[in-house]
Amino acid sequence: MNLSHIKYFSLFALLINAAAMLSPVINGGDSITYAALSQHIALNNDWANLVLDGKDWLDKPHMPFWITALSFELLGISAFSYILPGFLFHLIGGYYTYRIARLFYSRDVAWLSLLVYVSVFHLMDSSIEVKAETYLTGFIMGACYYWLRYDAQTRIKYLLLGALFSACAVMIKGVFTLITIFSGLVCMWLYRKQWHKLWSGKWLLAYALSLLFTAPEVIALYLQFDAHPEKVVFGQTNVSGIKFFLWDSQFGRFFNTGPIKNTNGHPFYFVLVFLWAFLPWVAVFIAAMFGGVRRFFARSVEERASFVFLCGAFFITFGLFSATSFQLDHYTVILFPFAAILCGKFLHDWLAQQGKGRALVVAQLLLTLLLVVLAIALSVYVRKPAVLTVVLAMFAALLGYGWVMRKQLRTGAVLVFPLFGIVMLYAFLVLTTALTFTGSSLAHNANKQLAGNKPDVPIYAFQLDIVARELGLYNRSPNFAADDPAQLPQAGDYFLLVRAEQLAGMRDRLGKVEQVGQGNWVVHKTGTFPRFLRLARGEEPLEEIRIVYVRAAQ
Repeated sequence: MNLSHIKYFSLFALLINAAAMLSPVINGGDSITYAALSQHIALNNDWANLVLDGKDWLDKPHMPFWITALSFELLGISAFSYILPGFLFHLIGGYYTYRIARLFYSRDVAWLSLLVYVSVFHLMDSSIEVKAETYLTGFIMGACYYWLRYDAQTRIKYLLLGALFSACAVMIKGVFTLITIFSGLVCMWLYRKQWHKLWSGKWLLAYALSLLFTAPEVIALYLQFDAHPEKVVFGQTNVSGIKFFLWDSQFGRFFNTGPIKNTNGHPFYFVLVFLWAFLPWVAVFIAAMFGGVRRFFARSVEERASFVFLCGAFFITFGLFSATSFQLDHYTVILFPFAAILCGKFLHDWLAQQGKGRALVVAQLLLTLLLVVLAIALSVYVRKPAVLTVVLAMFAALLGYGWVMRKQLRTGAVLVFPLFGIVMLYAFLVLTTALTFTGSSLAHNANKQLAGNKPDVPIYAFQLDIVARELGLYNRSPNFAADDPAQLPQAGDYFLLVRAEQLAGMRDRLGKVEQVGQGNWVVHKTGTFPRFLRLARGEEPLEEIRIVYVRAAQ
């Protein structure tokens, strides 16, 4: 296949991925929470404290919220400015995936690795959902690249950039991330019998500098928590933010000894996650591992070392994730770039052999068929003409490409058809989500009905905490959550969002009430996939919400 085609298909996948940023609605509950934390920083110029609903918040380090707050400062507070930094870091992860692949192999391998990276389902999805792992992937891949360069050539540029990227990764997710960053290098050193590098002065300096560069996080945690032991966090006083950062946030979860626990882990959980999260390249990865192990000693010394590095970076962290009871599917996202490079190398070798062997072709064709049928069937099921039109247009493009490139059918079946299949499914999910929540999201639609309200009049959401947070991202008026009628203002005017059945029992306490809006909307947008499909079809029960203007009794 012509190399330029690979570039174009990589760009195609990125454009479809980027289109999700155009949605005016922030979808996930976690995303709304993270955006609200960042909003507090931006509006109050308070870069030391993480505050949610007026209370101190301790769960993740500051770095992801600093990045989003900077985006809010530059572009204003919106769904787009929240999603944009995540997508940019997705691009950074792809850039360094390409650079590492190029460091190890040829330019063709690097482009194939990038093609795999930009079309992995969970990487695409995470770049828009903006989990912490999205930022983490960019920083980890940057750190790995510069440490590889530093290992080969001692230059101050590589030392400083490697330490900076490593420190930023730590400030995203904790010290545990250093295992992923250095595990590939350590495995490569052990394979090359360069054990002395582990404790050499050169690398001790690298470790020390990486930790030193985390000083902004340590200082912020000290100022918010350790300097104020009277603060209540996790229902306790005298909670150390620094201890939580260094131990509880990651190692505490790994050993299930921290304040946040999960006892439902399974040793094969991430194996099952990988089977769908790494689509459409799961079969290629399996073939790459079998082929890599089988032909290990037939390769050059440098290629063997590269294989050891990539496998070490992937499997050590994968094994650690599988060993813990605290398991969430998005954890594995940070490992997919290493798997993408392994796939890129395998695909290059497979193409060089003119696609010998039918097993991979059959597997990828069956996978493509499954993805295409799933995308079309779901589009028909949700009964949204715009979604079906887009999906069918992509299917027509796939058929057209197959016809034009019919003389290279084997190559297309392995490389291009699966990419079209996953992009079709991704487009279905993104477009259906945007259309569904634009029509049914409480915060989004309440904001439209409140358009033009006086900005100095506060808005209260009664027993709708997540809605108050989200509405505050769309509406510049002061937004508050109230769980009890006593928390509502006793004087002054305000808007109130409340369930219809609750309003009937509250009228006598509220004073003069004027209804200004209403609708049947969804409060909690997260949930199971079948629930999402019912929402898309308009069959999931919605909640009847009233928007009233309250003139409180004087």
